[in-house]
Amino acid sequence: MILAVDSGTTSTRVWVLEGGEVKASAGSRGGARDVARTKDRSELLRRIRGLADDALASAGSTWEGVEGVVAFGMITSELGLEEVPHLEAPVSRRMLAEAMVERSYDALPAPVRLVPGVRSGDDDLELADFMRGEETEVAGLLALGEPEPPFLYISTGSHTKFVGIDREGRIDWSLTTLSGELLLALHRETILADLIDLEAPIADFAALEDGARLVERAGLTKALFAARLLNRVRGVSTASCSAFLHGAVAGGDVLSLRRAADAQGGFPDRIAIGGKGSLKQAYRHLLESECAELHAYDLPLGALGAWNLFTSEREAAPAGAPEGGN
Repeated sequence: MILAVDSGTTSTRVWVLEGGEVKASAGSRGGARDVARTKDRSELLRRIRGLADDALASAGSTWEGVEGVVAFGMITSELGLEEVPHLEAPVSRRMLAEAMVERSYDALPAPVRLVPGVRSGDDDLELADFMRGEETEVAGLLALGEPEPPFLYISTGSHTKFVGIDREGRIDWSLTTLSGELLLALHRETILADLIDLEAPIADFAALEDGARLVERAGLTKALFAARLLNRVRGVSTASCSAFLHGAVAGGDVLSLRRAADAQGGFPDRIAIGGKGSLKQAYRHLLESECAELHAYDLPLGALGAWNLFTSEREAAPAGAPEGGN
């Protein structure tokens, strides 16, 4: 049995896995953004311990049965427990497993393996990118065996990550946008606040498409303000304006994605989308006509990837060799 820990920018979640299956989980708000503000890593450890205790209790288990903890996401950045250097793409699952860093923390009664992130395109600012956390989600997706590489993986959250997987199943390139944070900021801090619903499913896909098309013609900030014009001048409903704004933000991302994909040899035939929320719906709708296969997943891909990396590392260890750390 292992624990998988995903601590990102704004949230932290812990899963209990046994035999490759998720038995329980627990999560809360709080992550790297809090460490950046407080400079207190001990609070992050306390949060992880509390969530781990809750998840183990839900699974009817205790720490005595935990072989190890696999931690990924911003927890391996300078704003986490310890900064682990990125691997440079292309990166395979085996490379990720072998590059995990083992550490011990007083607050956690099991050894912790920190998964490195992946970077790519360092020489070109337009193509340069890095990730922390999505590489583990990709490991989980590849362990499922579908879709068959090559494909594009889209992970939604506070950031959106587009990840290119090559024919050998390696992470080859990526593209990051701030779409989730942008929608949250628009909802909390701008005149458009009442026109954005971040919880409800998208109800008007025609409005979504209108938002994406206007971005192509007029740019993002003009398209965002157009939602207020639609509401105040034309009397368009809040639900349709929310769809329009989601379309504008997701449509801007699709424009960037097309340019990045062209630079990498062309738009992929197969796409997999993970994560949750209304942006996931938006990308799926805008991209389903541009590829031959589109798969959407509601599974905890990061947790499945953590199990895959942990078992891959254990199986690769020489007979009689210690598992231990650095």
